[in-house]
Amino acid sequence: MQSCLDLIPDDVNRVFVAFSGGLDSSVLLHLLVSKTRNFEIIPWHFNHGLLDIAPRMEAFCIDRASHYGLEIRVDQLDLRNIDSNIEAEARHQRYLLFAEHTRAGDCIVTAHHADDQAETFLLNALRGSGSAGLRGIARQRLIGDALLLRPLLNFSRKQLEQYAAQQEIPWFNDPSNQSDRFDRNYLRNQVIPAVRERWPHFQDALSSASELQSETQDLLDEIAALDYAELKAADSEGFATLELPGLLQLSPGRRKNLVRYWIVEAGLPTIPQARLQELMNQLHAKPGATPEIAMPEYSIRLYDQRLFLVREGRNQGDCGVFDFGLNTNIEIKQLGLKLQREAIFSQLKLSDQGQSLSLRFRDKGEENADRHRLKRLFQKHRVPPWERASIAQVYLDGRLEGLLL
Repeated sequence: MQSCLDLIPDDVNRVFVAFSGGLDSSVLLHLLVSKTRNFEIIPWHFNHGLLDIAPRMEAFCIDRASHYGLEIRVDQLDLRNIDSNIEAEARHQRYLLFAEHTRAGDCIVTAHHADDQAETFLLNALRGSGSAGLRGIARQRLIGDALLLRPLLNFSRKQLEQYAAQQEIPWFNDPSNQSDRFDRNYLRNQVIPAVRERWPHFQDALSSASELQSETQDLLDEIAALDYAELKAADSEGFATLELPGLLQLSPGRRKNLVRYWIVEAGLPTIPQARLQELMNQLHAKPGATPEIAMPEYSIRLYDQRLFLVREGRNQGDCGVFDFGLNTNIEIKQLGLKLQREAIFSQLKLSDQGQSLSLRFRDKGEENADRHRLKRLFQKHRVPPWERASIAQVYLDGRLEGLLL
C-alpha cells in the first residue's frame, strides 16, 4: 500500500493531508509519516460544527498530529442556514480554503478510496449526470496552484481496515456515518451491501465504467475546445461570448457540449440538463428578443446574435447627472471612474471647444427626450440591454454626443 504515495512528485515541498480522524484519513496519515520523505507533512482538519461531537473529533485529530510530531491546521466551516446539499457546500468551502492557503510546490492528499468511487458513480448516475459526473472522483487535479491527489482510490475500505488493524492505528468513529439522512450514507448503509452480496466485484465494474466515462469526457472536451476556439467572440464583463450563427450550425449534442465547456471555462457552476435544454429552445428566438436562462450565480442571455454570461448581482450603475463644466479632471468616486477631459473628447473624436461637459446615466423611471437617439447609440455600439444602465452618456452643452465605453 505504501507504493500509492509514489504519486507525490519528487519536487513537492509540503503535503497537506485532509484529516478528519476517521479510518481513511488515519490510514493515509500513517502511510505518509512511515514514508522516507523530503517534504513537510501538515494534517488539515475541518470542523464542520454540525455535530455535538465535533469538538471531540477536533481534539482527537490534534492529539494524533501531536503523536506524530506534526503541527496541525484546523479550520471552522460555516454551514449554518444550509437547508440542502450540506455535503456539497462543505466540500465547496474546503476547496476554497485549499486554494487560498496553498501555493505552487504544495500537494494536498485526500483519503478517497474505491468504495467512495463506487458511491460517487451511483449518486451521480441517480442524479442524471453525464460523462463529466460519471467519470467519478479524479485521481489528481489542480486546486489553485497546488496539486490535489487521491492515492487510495485503488484500495477498498476493507483493505484500509486490514491495514489499520495490522498497524494498530486508532481512528475516530463518526456516528453521523450511520445516519441515512445523507444520500451517500443511505447508499453506503442500505444499497451497496445488497449490491455487493449479489455482485461481489461490482466496484471493479464501476471503476471500469468510470474510466471509460473519463475517456469519453476527455474526447468531448477536445471537441468542445475546437468549437470554442472557432466560435468564441469578444469578451463581455470578463467572460467570452459565443457567436450564435456558428453555434446553430453544430449538431444538437455538439451544441450542448460547447455550452457546458464555455460555462466551465468561465469558472461558473455547471448548468442542469433541464436548463440547458431550455436554452437550446431559446436559441431560435425571434430577432430583437433577449431571452434569459437564469441560474443562482449567473444567467445566460442572448443579444445581437451572441450568447452572454452575466454574473448575478452585477453592478447596474448609478442613475443621475454629473456636471463637470470645464473641469480637466473627471472623477466619479462611487463608480471608480477617473479620467481626463481630453480622453473623453478623444474617444468621441470631437474637438474641445470649451463645451460644458456632463455625464448622465440611464434612469428607467424617467422620460428621456433623447431616448430614440440613445437607443440607436446603444445598438450601434452593440451594448446589451443589461449593461446600458452602467454606461455613461456624454453631454456637451446639454446635447447628447456619445457614450463613454
